[in-house]
Amino acid sequence: MWSSCKRYFVVLVMIMVLYTFSVILRTSVRPDDGLQGLYKELDFRSSLLERKVSAPKCSKKTNVAFLKVHKAGSTTVMNIFIRFALRNDLNMVLPRRSNGSGFNYLGYGKTIDRKNIIPLPGNETYNILCNHVVYNKEAFDSVMPSDSVYVAIMREPKSHFISAASYYGFIPVLKKVFPELRNASAGILLDRFLREFSRRGDNANRGLAYVNNRQSFDFGIPQTMFRNKLDISSYIQKLDREFPLVMIMEYFDESLVLMKRLLCWDLQEILYVPLNINKGKKKNPVQLPESSEKFLHFFDYADFQMYDHFQKRFKDQVKLQGPDFHDEVNTFKDIKDQVTKFCQSKPLSNRSLTVGPTKWNSKYNLTSEDCKEMMLPELQMMRMLIDSANARYSDWLRVQALNSSPR
Repeated sequence: MWSSCKRYFVVLVMIMVLYTFSVILRTSVRPDDGLQGLYKELDFRSSLLERKVSAPKCSKKTNVAFLKVHKAGSTTVMNIFIRFALRNDLNMVLPRRSNGSGFNYLGYGKTIDRKNIIPLPGNETYNILCNHVVYNKEAFDSVMPSDSVYVAIMREPKSHFISAASYYGFIPVLKKVFPELRNASAGILLDRFLREFSRRGDNANRGLAYVNNRQSFDFGIPQTMFRNKLDISSYIQKLDREFPLVMIMEYFDESLVLMKRLLCWDLQEILYVPLNINKGKKKNPVQLPESSEKFLHFFDYADFQMYDHFQKRFKDQVKLQGPDFHDEVNTFKDIKDQVTKFCQSKPLSNRSLTVGPTKWNSKYNLTSEDCKEMMLPELQMMRMLIDSANARYSDWLRVQALNSSPR
């Protein structure tokens, strides 16, 4: 009796083992692969794990198009790209003129056009684009290499609206439009304007280029789409595919570290000293009444839709970086504070700062010349770059003319 039960139990166990093994074969291997296919599958998974652990360091990206959005911290980012181009002997997309109103724009209220940029000698290609210009994928692709990485930046629309209204002289204009409020605060003037706009609609849109959905306009959204929900949603999805990174000004340092990882740059290459800081607004900040919020959402509808989407995507991208991301951000902030303090100290000439090595950077010496580059005003730097690029191209043309002339 016992021996019979024992034999039955052994047979049952063998059946279960065979069934389990057959399930493994069916789920992991094609039916005709047999044991050889199973071994191949296990070998593949093992090699994949090895490749992941011993993955080589990514290669540095040198072809980048940065969309310089107005009043969104973009001048500081532009300075970073210019210094990267100079350090690595890269070609920049530069406007032809070095003087006059808007000379630093690649396209003043329009997208890029080759006839407005400085040509390159021979068969050279452009590497870095970072001046103000309205985005258009086809136009950008006609200038930049096919492997270029597209990066942009956005700012929270309410603070962007207030900043733009203050910077571009919109508030003094409102005092003339509403003379009965000439002694009122800037916040009250803006509130009155937003209410009037919501009542009059797009008929009041003229003369508002720099304060009405300006971020969306820089991204290439036409004015006729500013309050069209379906068109904006479709355009955002297009931008989502074309820009692997849209930085968020409210998370500026986090954005730079994320950009550093995307482009495989070194930590020292994203260091900066803040530029274009309006110190006056910190002393007398413009306070917009809470009751203005719904009117502002109508006025800047496209900007709010854009920002909500890309802020959410940015936060999702940060989560995917893992816990060491914030460790790198904190290290970057500490080094940046050291650099800012050093660069703003006086006298600066013939001094240097040694930045010690960390998990995220090697030892690095910062000189007074580095500080000057980081703090050089945008227009002054652009004139130098444009004049140098024009002279280089002119020299190349002269050499070509000499080589082609009869001897």
